Amino acid sequence: MRSWMLACVFICTAGFGGAVWAKLDVVFFNPGAVDDSFWGDVDQLMLEAATTLDIKLEIIHSDRNHFKMITQLDELLASTKVLPNYVILVNEKQSAIKMLQALYSHPIYVQLILNDISIGERDVLLQDPHWQEYLLPAIIPDNYAIGSATAKGLMDDLEGKQAKVLLISGDKSTPASVLRTQGASDYFFMQPNATLTQTVYGQWSDAVAYGQALTLLNRYPDLNVIWTASDRMAIGVLKALKEKGLVSGKDVFVSTINTSPEILQLCRQHAVSIIGGGHFMAGALALVELQYYQQHKHYIPYDNVTLFGVLLPDSAFYQMLVARDWPQIFQSQILNKLPFKA
Repeated sequence: MRSWMLACVFICTAGFGGAVWAKLDVVFFNPGAVDDSFWGDVDQLMLEAATTLDIKLEIIHSDRNHFKMITQLDELLASTKVLPNYVILVNEKQSAIKMLQALYSHPIYVQLILNDISIGERDVLLQDPHWQEYLLPAIIPDNYAIGSATAKGLMDDLEGKQAKVLLISGDKSTPASVLRTQGASDYFFMQPNATLTQTVYGQWSDAVAYGQALTLLNRYPDLNVIWTASDRMAIGVLKALKEKGLVSGKDVFVSTINTSPEILQLCRQHAVSIIGGGHFMAGALALVELQYYQQHKHYIPYDNVTLFGVLLPDSAFYQMLVARDWPQIFQSQILNKLPFKA
């Protein structure tokens, strides 16, 4: 297995016929904080990928402040140091268009991951010769599908009983949040034994979701299903349930998305019924694609890389996540599933 990885490293860092390609210089504008559960996992797997593929990678965090992220890009572009040849962005709270405007006059390739600009925005940009060259295809997990899949898991756990449902979304503008919530909402709407009480926005925060859950458990005393868009919000919900004397997994069923160590353990303990995850791999996959793009001017098909799925505690991938085994995750979940050809 290790020899396969080394072969892949050779393919990704040397051209066919023995030509050696320039080392990639990549800056990733991470909208989260260094210690965020999800965004920290994105960092760790990207760093593993950068080491394996011999890519120079700088990660700049904006601590969930998209205005700060825009300023950080402006500061990078105005600096005297040599600019990177690739930038990876996330359209956090619709910030990407402003960042693309700042990048317009620079010969820097742009890769969007996790949250893309709209189809209409991308179509307009691609009418410009600059963006025809420098705006690369996005790597976006299917947020609608995982919203629907985690909602289905909750209904399956109820085994046909009546469901009184609360949705705790992330925010109203981030595409991932909107699509996850829509997927869950549409699924619940189609179930004859489900009633959707309310959708609230927890701002990706355990403290906000905790307060919302306390209030709404009082408002809807028969609430028995709570769908959440992220692990931190689920943890806030579990705190509220405990204070109300309710048992998660028995009185109220909770689902979430993201794979922090704490939430993985809570799922093993059946406090969280359903977890969706895998999308933290998008950043590492982007680095592989950028390395390949530099050589061949097109992407490797990555249909076999599962960026989102419902995770089962007895699966090998789940065990890797518990162990935070980044080398094995990168190799088994990304490299082994790409069709490299020597």
